Amino acid sequence: MITIETTAPNPQYVLLKGQRDGIAVLLDANAPLEEIKIVLQNKVAGAKRFFEGANATVSFKGRTLTEDEEQELLDIIMRETTLDVAFVESEGFTMAAPKTIPKSAPAATVSSTFAPAMEGETAFYATNLRAGQQVRYKGSVVVVGDVNPGSEIIADGNVIVLGAIRGMVHAGAIGDDTCFISALELRPTQLRIANTITVIPEEERSKDNGPARAYIKEGQVFVEQL
Repeated sequence: MITIETTAPNPQYVLLKGQRDGIAVLLDANAPLEEIKIVLQNKVAGAKRFFEGANATVSFKGRTLTEDEEQELLDIIMRETTLDVAFVESEGFTMAAPKTIPKSAPAATVSSTFAPAMEGETAFYATNLRAGQQVRYKGSVVVVGDVNPGSEIIADGNVIVLGAIRGMVHAGAIGDDTCFISALELRPTQLRIANTITVIPEEERSKDNGPARAYIKEGQVFVEQL
């Protein structure tokens, strides 16, 4: 009889530490990523109280991660816990590191792997939004990148996208019909301003009409070229 021994990944590949503004995840720089994922899942599953009900920054430290690798690790944490991730930081891959947040500014809730820089009551995101990602902010939102199909922005104020809108955008979410949505390319699956919803026909979404602004006039959403 032949016995094949398998070696479990070294638990020291991943260390979890609390820090002032959230959770630090310390990663072995040389360990295989697949083994890091196994250890992370085991440790997070066994330490759910450590994460329970938290609204925090998650910092990946010790090795450089690509955006996809960072997302895989974050998915494990969010799948195994009730952690509400506000910001994500990692070494060698930084998207819009947050500036100092004025005390008067409301908090932003972000369901994915990028962090806003706050300025007053506007949140700035220097990244593309991918399918499944959502930005929710109690103020205006500026995105330096594209809002891709399957992603969403919900803002109580205006929404400005220095790129293409191909997903769903809702401005004036608390009912403010003076808000507007502006983008370098306006090809959304759906636009909402206050309580008014408009769906852009597919044939119109396929056209590149350049920069445009959507706003409410006489109870309807109007789109004008800029």
